[in-house]
Order: sequence, then C-alpha cells, then structure tokens
Amino acid sequence: MGSTGHMNKKQAKLSNIEKFIQTLESWVKTPRYDDLGQQRKAEIIHVLSSVVLVIGFGTLTISPFIYTNLVRGISITIGMMALILLIQILNRRGHIQISSRLFIATVWIIDIALILFSGGFNSQILSSFISIVIMGGLILGEMYTFYLAGISVIAYLLLFFLEARGLTPDVLLEFTPIALILINTVNLFLAAIVLLIVMVHKERNFRELVSKEETLEKANLELLQEIQAREKAESLLKQSESRLKSALMESPYPTMLHAENGEVLLVNTAWIENSGYSPEKLSGFGDWLDHMFRENSPQVLAIIDQLVRGDVTGADGFFDISNQNGETLKWYTRWTRLPALADGRALFLTIATDLTDLLSVESALRESEETLSIFSLVTNDGLWNWDLQTDQVTYDPRYYTMAGYEVNEFPHELEEFRKRVHPDDVERVFSQAEKHLSGEIDRYNVEFRFLRKDGSWLWVMGRGKITEQDANGNPLRFVGTHTDISAQKAVEEKLNDYQLQLEDIVEDRTQELNQRVTEVERLNVALTNILDDYQAANQRLSILRDNLSAANQELESLTYSLSTHLLKPILNIQETAKKLYKNTSKKLNKKELDAVLGIRTSAEQVNQQIDDLLRISQLSQQSLQIEETDPGKLVKKILKSYAAEIKKHKIKTIVKELPLCRGDRKLLEMVFDNLISNGIKYSAGEEHPEIQIGYQPDQDPDRVIYYIQDNGIGFDPEDEDLIFGTFRQLSYPENQPGTGIGLTLAKLIINKHGGKIWADSEKGKGATFYFDLACPRLDIE
Repeated sequence: MGSTGHMNKKQAKLSNIEKFIQTLESWVKTPRYDDLGQQRKAEIIHVLSSVVLVIGFGTLTISPFIYTNLVRGISITIGMMALILLIQILNRRGHIQISSRLFIATVWIIDIALILFSGGFNSQILSSFISIVIMGGLILGEMYTFYLAGISVIAYLLLFFLEARGLTPDVLLEFTPIALILINTVNLFLAAIVLLIVMVHKERNFRELVSKEETLEKANLELLQEIQAREKAESLLKQSESRLKSALMESPYPTMLHAENGEVLLVNTAWIENSGYSPEKLSGFGDWLDHMFRENSPQVLAIIDQLVRGDVTGADGFFDISNQNGETLKWYTRWTRLPALADGRALFLTIATDLTDLLSVESALRESEETLSIFSLVTNDGLWNWDLQTDQVTYDPRYYTMAGYEVNEFPHELEEFRKRVHPDDVERVFSQAEKHLSGEIDRYNVEFRFLRKDGSWLWVMGRGKITEQDANGNPLRFVGTHTDISAQKAVEEKLNDYQLQLEDIVEDRTQELNQRVTEVERLNVALTNILDDYQAANQRLSILRDNLSAANQELESLTYSLSTHLLKPILNIQETAKKLYKNTSKKLNKKELDAVLGIRTSAEQVNQQIDDLLRISQLSQQSLQIEETDPGKLVKKILKSYAAEIKKHKIKTIVKELPLCRGDRKLLEMVFDNLISNGIKYSAGEEHPEIQIGYQPDQDPDRVIYYIQDNGIGFDPEDEDLIFGTFRQLSYPENQPGTGIGLTLAKLIINKHGGKIWADSEKGKGATFYFDLACPRLDIE
C-alpha cells in the first residue's frame, strides 16, 4: 500500500511538472514535423533557446548590477542573444540538425570565452559546463553527451594547465557579487529545466514505448487472428472448391469450364454422357465445337469473342448439338464469364440444358392443343376444366364468346358459373354433377340455360367426365364441354308447335278427305281421258321435232349452197373494184375514189362473212375426233404464233398448269386461238396489258373449267348473250376490226363437245371467258 501511494504521489508530481512544461512550451510553439524525433528535437532547441533569450534579455535589464565593465558585458550579451536568435530562426525553418549543433557549439564556446576572460580556472561560471553537457546530450542524443563531457574535461584540464603555467589571460570581464548569485541561480534554473525536460521526455518515451508495445501486441494478436482466419478461409475455400467441383461434376446439366485459349479445365459427367465423346479424345474447346456444334461453331465463337472483349458478361441461345451416335439434340446453352485465372486468362463457364425431349413434348402438346382448338371451333363447344381441390374452373376462349362475353370477362371460379345458370336449372345441373362425382352415373350429361351477356338465355348441353383421381380413388379433376343447343331447342319447340298444328290439320283434313274421295274417283275418269290426249300430243311433237331437224339440215345446205354461189360474184366485184381503183385513181376526184374504196371494202367484208358462213356450215356437219388432248401444248403453240403482236404491245402472258381433257384437238385449238386473239385484240391498248390462261375445278368431278382472262376494255354484263351471236360485234368506241364470228365458232365447238361457254366482265375492267370440257377418264359420245 505504501509503495502504491508513493507511486501515486510520484505520478501526481510528474503530472504537475508536465503541465508546467506544457505551459512553457505553449509560449513558444514550433512548426509540426512528420518525424516525431525531429519534432521533439526542434521543440527542445526552441524551448532552451527561448530560455537563453529570456535570460539574456533579463541580463540586459539588470546589467548595471551584473557587469563591472558595463559596455563590454552588454556587448557580449547582445552578441550571444543575436547568435541564439539566428539559431532559433534556423530551427523554425526546418534546419534542425544545423540549429541543434550550432546551439550547443555557441553556448559551449561562449561559456569557454566567458571563463577565460573572467578568471580562467578560478571563474565563477565554471560550473555552467554541467548545464551545457546535459543540454547537449538532451538535444543531440545518442553518444553526444559523452563527447561533450569528454570535451569539457579536456577544457578543464587545459584551464588548469594554463593556470599552473601562468598563461591565463588578464581578467577582462568581472562580475559583481549579485551577478555571481544570478549566474549560479541561472545555472541551477537551466539545469532544473533541462532535468525537467529529460524527465518529461523519458516519461513520454516510456508511455510511447508501452503504447507501442500494446499496439504491437494488439497488432500481433490481430495478425495472428488474421492468419488463423486466412488459414480457415483457405481451408473453407479448398472445401468450397472441392464441393463446387463435385457439384459441377455431378450436376445433371452438361457443364464445362474452359480458359480463353481453349484449354478445357473441367467437363462434367452429364456433358460426356449426353455428347458421347470422351475428354481424352476431345482435349480442347475447339475440338468440342467442331464435333458437337458443327455449323453453329461460328456463332458460338462470336459469343466467346464478345465475352473476352467484355462487351457482355453472359450470353445464351438454342443450338442443335450432334452427339457421337449421330443424333441431333436441342440444347439451351448459356456462357458466363468468371473471374480471371491467376495467370490472367479469362475463364468461362458453359452450362447447357437438354431440351430435346421437352421440345418434342411441347410440339406434341401444341399439336394436341391446336387439334383441340380446331375440334372446339368445329363442334362449336366451349371447354371447361374444374379443379375439385380448389374449386377453380378454367374456361377456354370459346366458352366465353359462345355466350357473348369477352375472353376472361368473368373469373375462373365455380361460383361465377353458378351465378349464370338459370335459377330453375341450378339444382338439376349440380345434382347431375354430384351423381357423377359420387360414381352413381358414368358420365355427366345435362341440358340447362346459361345467361348471355345481353341478358338472354342460351340453351347449353353440358357433358363431362372425371379425368384425374388420387390414390384412394377420390376425384381431383372434372373436365367437360358446353355445346350451344339453342338452335336445336328452337327447332324442337317449332316441331312441337307443328305437331300440334298437324294434329289439328289432320283432324280437319280427315273429314275433307272423306268428302273428296268420291270427287277423286270422278277425277280419275277425267284424268284417263287427259292422258290419252297427252299421248296424241306427244306423237305430234315428235313429228314436229323431226321436221325441224330436217329444216335445219336444209338450212345448213342452203347456207352452204348460197355461200358457194355468192362467193364467185363477190370475188369478181372485189377484183373489179381493185382494178378500177388502180386504173382510174388519177382521173377521179376524192369523192369518187372514196366510193370505189367503199365498194372494195364492202366486197371484202361480204367475202369474209361468206367464209365464216362456210366455216359454220362445215363445222355443223363435221364429226368430232375425240382424243386425249393437252391444252398446255395448244396454248404454247398459239402464243408462239402471236409472239410478234405480243412483243409489239408488251402484253404480259401468264399461263398456269392446265390439266388434260378429252375432245377434238383441232377444234379445241380453234377455241383457244379465238379466245386468246380476242384477249390480245381488246387489251393491246391498255397501259399494262395482261392475259392469264388457267383452269379451276368444276362441281362435276368428271369435268374441268378453263378460262382466258384479259384486262382490256371489257363489256357490259347485259351484253353477254349478244357477244356469242353470229356477226354480232359490240359497238364500243374502242371497237376492233373483224366480223365477230370468233366467239360464235367457240360457242358452237364447245356446245358440240357437250359443254357450255360463258363470260364475266365489266366495262373498262377486262373480261374472263370460261368453258368446260370432259376430263380424260370420261368418254364423250
């Protein structure tokens, strides 16, 4: 306890001394330095130099009481203060080493000079050497204390030697008794200050040493903890790496780790099993690309380049993968860039998912859904799927639209269905459902009324069946359809009304029939007489038909005879008009020449009409040479013959593939020729003339319909019957030259083949001519 109290008192005294020193140092602060030793040295020099300056200033103040030779004493004091002030300036400007050495040397030299000139070995200030030695050791540190002590001893011996030899200089500076007291006091004061500074700095050094030891011990502890934590982390990292590698190797997803230069660091079991290739055979990433990704290799390399450049940190895609067995797999593959390896190479993780089976299932499911959707659309049924565990009911779009609702307009809940069932039908609908769910009936089948969006009632046929059960046989899912039977119900109601009406009618008519039986019997007698008259009329009609046929034959013969008899005179008229025009063209005036030309033109037209009549007559008498005919070849031949005219008018021709037919090839060529030339004639004046030749199926599977379409001037639909008449040509401003016999011949030939020909047109929008012929498998009689 005594020792503890003594220590506490000692610490209290040191604390008071420190406060005094701190107060003294606060009077004369020095600049701050990063080096703590330099900072302390600068502070000590500053404090001591300031004390010396204060003593010098005090000496000047009381110099009359100190020096016997006032002028000499003041001069020495001022010189000393000037040197000390210079040292302080150097110290403040950072020249610590120079100022410290200069301070000790200045004080020491001044002290030696004062001793020499104030009595030598007998000088009263000889004891100040002690203060100088202590100050020098405190300021310079290390071995300088011993150096100064040695120099001071040598100086003492030198003074003693000078004194013994009588070589001491005369006394130039004498001190008064008061000065001696002050000098000794100052020496004691300086020694006390220096001692105090030494003690304080020793205490500071001790505290700093303790603090450094504690800090070092703490740092060592932290370092030890850090080392232990690092060792633990490295151990955990190794475990983690081992687990990660194990996880990657055992992952069900094909996984690969590879470096930037293509070195494969890891290929897991799933990758090897899916691909069929072994890592020993394919060592580099490029080998895997060539064997597995094949034509997709450039795309994969482009992705890797993006990852290497840092454009992206990850990329993915669907790829076709070829395994060793030659099978094609569908892989969804993702590449991720990982932190670089220790050597700086980029590291990439590739993880794939084999979607081959899933995509096949999805494709099958999609086909099934499409089939179901088509079935629903065709059957006009709405589908529902009732989850019995949650009472959630899924309705398909047709379920909503069938009743006029927007898709998903009401929630997929059983209660929403219940609210829309007619109040009179609710109990029956759910009773039937309960019977099916409990197993009483094999299928759910019920008719009910369902509320439309517009407030009316829709008659529905509900059908359903349990499709999923748990292990105990409890139903889990109930699936079915709703069919709109409103029309059926309306028909049933009408049938019921008709039946009632029919019953009334039958009852009424029975009496009437009984009354009319007699009348019918009378009518039978009259009908027998009428039938006799009908048979007689039918015989007369047959005779008239034979007469008409003979008359037509006679007419054809007359036409032929008339045409041949008129042909020669018309040719003579034509030739005479031609010669007359040639011989008299220079003698006749314009009016007379026009008359001659008119005679010639009329003769040519009559000649052409006679030729057409002969063709019609010959065609009527000509028998058909039926054979299998290829219309495509006929059309190609005809277009070739009109090539110059087609090229001249820049007509675009479109010929579709034409099926075979049966008919007279030469006559059918005439039909196609007349219709194609007709199209060329009436479309040539258009800006972009076009003719299209094709076919379309007939309702009769044994026949085919051909058509020739143009974008020419067209005709009014009302004139369709006129265009097929003999020598009939529509009088449009765009009328073309000709007798109009082409369409007549075409109609005659098609009719002769047992077909029909017709046209579809609108004036100014072109025309399309259709005709039908027998297919090859049908013989034409």
